[in-house]
Amino acid sequence: MDILHSVILVGHFIGLAAIVGPFLMQARWKGQFAFPVVLGGAITQLVTGLVLVGLAEMGGDDDGDLNYAKIGVKLTIAVVIFVVALLGFLKQRKTPGGGGRELLPFFHAAGGLALVNIALAVFW
Repeated sequence: MDILHSVILVGHFIGLAAIVGPFLMQARWKGQFAFPVVLGGAITQLVTGLVLVGLAEMGGDDDGDLNYAKIGVKLTIAVVIFVVALLGFLKQRKTPGGGGRELLPFFHAAGGLALVNIALAVFW
């Protein structure tokens, strides 16, 4: 069970990198944002996060009881990141030339909320 947990955790970190990496690299760009990568990272984060909670529920968590408030808040933020990334991705596909500054709020919201989720994971 420890190996499975570690593999899922690595996938969770890869999903995180797929959101935060493009955000940090493209934060000042005027267009052509990497929404497909951010959307893939958001999906990966949601799925692997739910699997990690499921594994912890099955008894793989040695830390004791789960903090359901923290899980709920982080899940809510992850769903918002997914929705924002999906909306940005769909709007980018409809826009000729891949979009420009009108996609910036979507991109910043997804990246900023991912950073908030990291802070919650570390400090809560």
